[in-house]
Amino acid sequence: MNAPLGARRAGLLEATVQKLFTRSVTVEDIVEIGSAFRLITLGGAALADVVWTPGDKLQMQLGGWVQRTYTPIDWDATAGRTRFLAHLHADGPGTQWARRLRIGDACVVFGPRKSIALARTDAPVIVFGDETSLGLAAALSRHGAVSVLLEVASVADTLPALEHLHLAGAHLSTRAAGGAHLSDMESHLSALLMQDAGAAIVLTGQAASIARMARFLRETGIGAGQRHSKAYWANGKKGLD
Repeated sequence: MNAPLGARRAGLLEATVQKLFTRSVTVEDIVEIGSAFRLITLGGAALADVVWTPGDKLQMQLGGWVQRTYTPIDWDATAGRTRFLAHLHADGPGTQWARRLRIGDACVVFGPRKSIALARTDAPVIVFGDETSLGLAAALSRHGAVSVLLEVASVADTLPALEHLHLAGAHLSTRAAGGAHLSDMESHLSALLMQDAGAAIVLTGQAASIARMARFLRETGIGAGQRHSKAYWANGKKGLD
């Protein structure tokens, strides 16, 4: 039986978009980091001779029009290779895809594209976020001094990833009901700014937490030009990038 005309058109459009704007790559390596993270290496000629800046994003095509966005930790434009960290949380499409992934699997990616664009990647940076921010923190740490503040569901689950990515100095705070833990994060952020008042501040992770921390920074006199914000997820919403 032939597929409905609408479905055939949608499939043809998807194939055309993928051919024009995406890259075909292969999973070259997967490292299990505890039970909550997988470090995934992608490779292929399509990743060679690519201009990448720490903070850029890479969108994975999961099938149909479903995408999930990750931050590459590094990019070898000579060998055609990049790595990203997948956080295995909840049971959404991104987590299911990352759990099923095996070495040798073919993938389709879109990017890299700009996401967090710092004026200087070698200047001191403070990254606030959560488990989804680890890739960004690791990417920036390879080019300059980075201080990391993370709200997490489980400190025990997150510590192995911090060690593997050489981010052992990160400050972790366990999420509490109503955001009570964010007062602790504000105190640590203030202490870091006392040490380096000119550090760039990057707010990432959950949208509601970003809004709380941005309000705190405004109230303490930190101008918009010193901070960058990028929400990776929000309660009740899917597919933020």
